[in-house]
Amino acid sequence: MNPLLLNAVSFAPQVGRAASNSTTGPPPPNLHGVLGDWAVVGYGINICSTVCSCIVILATLVLVFKNRNLIARPSLRISTSIAMCDLVYSVCQMFIFNNDYMKSLSEMRLRVMLWIMAGSSVTFVFLSSCMGIQLLLTVLTRKSHWATVLQPWYEPTSFVLGFLITHPFLYLFKSVMWVPSAQLFFLNDDMSVSRRNVWLIQWVWIFTGIVFLFFIAIFTYLKMSQVWRAASTPQCAPEKLDLLDTATLNALSEERKRYIRSVTLRVTCYPVIPILTQSLLVVGNLLATPPYWLFVMSNVLPSIQGTLNFIVYLMNPALDVYRKSLVTRMLGVKRRPKEKFGRLDDTESTQHFPTAVSQPSSAYSAQKDEYTYV
Repeated sequence: MNPLLLNAVSFAPQVGRAASNSTTGPPPPNLHGVLGDWAVVGYGINICSTVCSCIVILATLVLVFKNRNLIARPSLRISTSIAMCDLVYSVCQMFIFNNDYMKSLSEMRLRVMLWIMAGSSVTFVFLSSCMGIQLLLTVLTRKSHWATVLQPWYEPTSFVLGFLITHPFLYLFKSVMWVPSAQLFFLNDDMSVSRRNVWLIQWVWIFTGIVFLFFIAIFTYLKMSQVWRAASTPQCAPEKLDLLDTATLNALSEERKRYIRSVTLRVTCYPVIPILTQSLLVVGNLLATPPYWLFVMSNVLPSIQGTLNFIVYLMNPALDVYRKSLVTRMLGVKRRPKEKFGRLDDTESTQHFPTAVSQPSSAYSAQKDEYTYV
């Protein structure tokens, strides 16, 4: 998610040749050029992502204030935490698109900005990986007791590790410079050492996270495809219904089963976002001389991350009742009582997926065709 590091190390071999067999030296004068009109596009996308991230954060604060039980929903907490990372990154990137401003910064300020951007990037991947772990433990392996133990630690662990792992940007490397002719950071140090350090500090974590999330997304989709083909197969949802036993799951109505599939596939969208936005950055850092189009895409794709998270947030299962209520009010349709098992009322929405408590199958009454918690 930090495209400005894309060429800082990738062009190190050119620096070595330009410095007369020295392994360090100034950045090469002519790289791939500046973003130009793409910077304007980037400004617009980052402003949109900033607004979307603010909406996600404010909406969560309001909803949690009204209903404290929503705190138990890991997907809602993770989505809000991702919005915080997107907000920090988008604001920093808008400053980076201003070449004149970046040229005026001291080396220490450049290091701080580099650390903040790298930290938010790694934290974002860690948070997405936590959603992947939730899917792995509930939908794929049905180790719900482990999910119950781990899910309260997803957000604090991701933030602490994300910014702790990347903090060496503050003191490693001989110097950190801004290259106005290419709009990127230049890490002046021995090229082999700097390349190794950058990968250990940032890119190896992002690469590992992308690979993990890719397999989680594929296996979750295949798992849901098998469920579609065999309607009698017991189903597991990523946040609550996975805690029901087999007898209860088999007794669920078809409408409810469709809802479980919908919940699982919507939650699977979270692991897909970093795959879309981070893959080209990793590819660019594997190349010695990334082309200009890759440099542009490495700036543009991470910028849309806040918007993508906002879209997935709107589909979050924790907000189903609120979203349906809002649509009903906007359409001016009088709300009808929810009698079907596959639909939720306001009371049920408050604790639809608390992962901390497992309920016995006796909570389900097949005669009344309703679902309650006791």
